[in-house]
Amino acid sequence: MLWRCYFLSLQGCQRWKELYLKAFLLGCIPLAITLLPLVIFDKGYFIYYGDFISQQLPFYSHANDVVRNGGLLGWDWGTDLGSSFIGSYAFYLSGSPFFWITVLLPKDWVLFAIPWLLCLKHGFACLTAYAYIRRFVQNPTACLIGGMLYTYSGFQMFNLFFNHFQDVTAFFPLMLIAMEEVVNHHKRGVFALVVALMAFINYFFFAGQAVFLVIYFLVRMQFSKDFKINWKKYFALFAEAVIGVYLAGVVLVPAAMAILANERVSQMLFGQDMIFYSDKTRILRIIQSFFMTTDPPARPILFETTRGKWASIGGYLPMFSMAGVIAFMGQKKKHWASVLTGVCIVCAFVPVLNSAFYMLNGAYYARWYYMPILIMALMTAYALDNPQIQWKNAAVICVALPVIFGIMGFIPTKNEDDETEFFKFATIYPYLWVQAGVTLVLCGLLWLIVSRRIKGKSFLKLASVLTVFSCMAVSMTMVYFGKAISIDSKEYIQEAIHGKEHLSISYETDEDSYFRVDMSEDYDNYPMFWELSSMRCFQSVVNPNIMKFYDEIGITRDVASRAEPEHYTLRGLFSVKYFFQKIQEDDDGNQIEPDIAGFSFLREENGFRIYQNDYFIPMGFTYDSYITSEQLEGKTDKAKENMLIFSLLLDDEQAELYSDIIQKADTDKMVLDTEHYLNECEIHQQHACENFSYSAKGFSADITLDEPKLVFFSVPYETGWSATVNGNPVTVEEVSDGFMAVRCEAGANQIVFSYELTGLWYGILLSIGGIVLLIIYMLCSKPLFEGVKHVHSYDYLSVSGIRAEKAYIQYLREQELERSRVNGTSERNQT
Repeated sequence: MLWRCYFLSLQGCQRWKELYLKAFLLGCIPLAITLLPLVIFDKGYFIYYGDFISQQLPFYSHANDVVRNGGLLGWDWGTDLGSSFIGSYAFYLSGSPFFWITVLLPKDWVLFAIPWLLCLKHGFACLTAYAYIRRFVQNPTACLIGGMLYTYSGFQMFNLFFNHFQDVTAFFPLMLIAMEEVVNHHKRGVFALVVALMAFINYFFFAGQAVFLVIYFLVRMQFSKDFKINWKKYFALFAEAVIGVYLAGVVLVPAAMAILANERVSQMLFGQDMIFYSDKTRILRIIQSFFMTTDPPARPILFETTRGKWASIGGYLPMFSMAGVIAFMGQKKKHWASVLTGVCIVCAFVPVLNSAFYMLNGAYYARWYYMPILIMALMTAYALDNPQIQWKNAAVICVALPVIFGIMGFIPTKNEDDETEFFKFATIYPYLWVQAGVTLVLCGLLWLIVSRRIKGKSFLKLASVLTVFSCMAVSMTMVYFGKAISIDSKEYIQEAIHGKEHLSISYETDEDSYFRVDMSEDYDNYPMFWELSSMRCFQSVVNPNIMKFYDEIGITRDVASRAEPEHYTLRGLFSVKYFFQKIQEDDDGNQIEPDIAGFSFLREENGFRIYQNDYFIPMGFTYDSYITSEQLEGKTDKAKENMLIFSLLLDDEQAELYSDIIQKADTDKMVLDTEHYLNECEIHQQHACENFSYSAKGFSADITLDEPKLVFFSVPYETGWSATVNGNPVTVEEVSDGFMAVRCEAGANQIVFSYELTGLWYGILLSIGGIVLLIIYMLCSKPLFEGVKHVHSYDYLSVSGIRAEKAYIQYLREQELERSRVNGTSERNQT
């Protein structure tokens, strides 16, 4: 009879109404409610802080301009000194379905759409997470809770700051679903298509996903009875993974060629750094981030550090914290989810294993945490729905740890005068108290749910309501703090977003058809809104030769190009015509004035004081002499930089090839002061190009020479460049540590440079090959899936079935007692 009850409860599970639409809406709504007051306050815009306004908003605006003008596969003149658009933005947005939605909108609507796209991303994240968790958890309401936990986890809240990360998390659960479908349901081709989608969306995250999927596959295979794998299915999975990568070749190949020469990619860990984190706060920060609402980006609250401030350390599951995970792992030690989570914990704590998710890159990031967080959300939903899993001890731990972390805020410190100080341990105490307070309130709500569960009372509907509330609480905590420390939104909207309307400087009205500008500190990407090229740029992925150039002259170029004003030589070399200094005063009330050789004040506009380069050198000019790397040995970085305006830097082969038109400089006789720099700028002005025009396909210019010369262009070199002079092909030389020059003869010269995205045709061929392979695979792979499909079942009885089952059993018992009573009475009557 009990087995009959169990069977009936399972049949009931199959008849449960699915909650896909509800999952999508509950993914969107909490964030929408959070953002709505801010959007109304800023008249339709969402002005957050940090990278969101320094990168995300300018990038969406600029990328729309590029794509709408046909520059998707071309050269982007508005990013740093120039880069391929795909090479620079494949990491950020060019593969995102959500970005392409904005391309369909009127240009003026794009930035208004950003907050609602964020909500849409959260909706898809909740939907896909729900669909994945539903495979392992019987009750749809519990699955819905799991989906919301994934969608509003600490990782997600942290990365509102980097809104393009949300593109990845929105679709990642599809990768696990697709793998499960291939193995258990014989769905061919699905995994290949999902692999291609994820590679398109973001190659950086795709590398980590590949590692996680290998671990997931091995753990599921070894510790699961419901993962029916054999060598044929293994081959099918491998084949589909390869086909998926091929399909994405059109994006992966150009992106790879753009970034593999980047020195940040080649950094690796060695020695003790492979085993121990040099930052002594890191492991504590990781632990804290899973038991308390997450620290805001760039603002470590409790454990002050200068490292990993943008590493995306976050994992807190709203209200439930790690209670469900601890309860699950404590009572399901050999379950595949417990083993997988254990492996991920080890990876998080060991630097070299953590770096495995980034191709062993030495820079620290925690940007793979969303993958184990999905498994943790599954474990929490499972633990909620499985009556055999006890929560009490786990809940106690999740209350105790935030209390302990809060007490740490009272630890005394010593100042520089060796005096004891209190309330200096944390960095921002108001946020710490809010953080601790919100966490403890949510712990109280968790305890309410656990108490009802222990007493056998209905709790899942209450849990779902409180989960929605908790998701709003954690999102408001993060978003409103970020808004509180942000810049003046009205000023940003006027000077950045609408700045072009208030500026008289543009390529259409200026006497020079092309020039670059420069910005004062903290206003890096404003020119992207203004549709002007700038030598100052906050963009992590640019042409590798830009990185190479700055490194050679001793200027740090990691995530941004920010050469200080004292590097005046670069303003001449890069054809910078205007400098924008924000109107602001120093501590003494005096207007801050830039000290850049050759620049003079022009006028004030749009909140900036504009300075003009009186010694502006148009794009494309000649040199009379050259220097070699050997001549630069032993020179200071400043001397190397200054020499580049006087002489062209050639390698030995180039020096021999062009020895008939350019002579070797005597570096010992060079006078590298400001006066001689300005004189040299005047000389270059007399031997510069005219009629410079540019597009995504290349650029052209005219120059008239008295004798043959090498003409230099401060455009980063790439193998995709080719050139003609007066219609005749010429060799494009890589000179001066990463820029370009071509030989021109005496007389009139029409120079035309053409750009073709490096690796594009290789990528196209790879994608075509992927399509062909997919077709062949679909036609020929059916024998790999012969046999009976796996019939899905759950390995536990849902807590939602207990009350019905108990009632049914009680009914049966009462019927049995009634029959016994009736039979007993009948027997006595017969006697």
